[in-house]
Amino acid sequence: MKRVEFAIKKLQDELQGKYVLEAACGCAEFSINACESAAYIECIDIDEKRLLPEFTRLKNATFCKMDVVEMTYADESFDTVIMYNAVGHLDYVLERAVDECIRVLKREGCLAVISSNKLDNYVIADKLIPLLQFRKMNYTLTEEKVFTFVRIVK
Repeated sequence: MKRVEFAIKKLQDELQGKYVLEAACGCAEFSINACESAAYIECIDIDEKRLLPEFTRLKNATFCKMDVVEMTYADESFDTVIMYNAVGHLDYVLERAVDECIRVLKREGCLAVISSNKLDNYVIADKLIPLLQFRKMNYTLTEEKVFTFVRIVK
């Protein structure tokens, strides 16, 4: 099983039939594989050149070139927001990125920060978790196989 398939299996409750945003999607590997579960997925990134070619064949997903710290979506637009192997690239704007993801998340929705690499794990441990604790935000942290999952509930 590919890594991304394992992550999707662990997030079925947050994906099944939901309106999902993948923030800082990169190549959109997560969204390509999650489309079978989610009702619809919107992907954003500052660079569309990294999208995998198979993304264009998806019927329930769209891409928009957008900065995660300045999203144009209305408040409470998404059931679930996913950041898959992205926080390491957002280290210097992490607080603003989390604020925007929470803003566009519906009440009782979930922001899932998923990592399978060392850079993301460093940012999660040294920046994200202390930020969530300081703000007294409701979150869970789990580690399984090569993954770290942080689920933040609005």
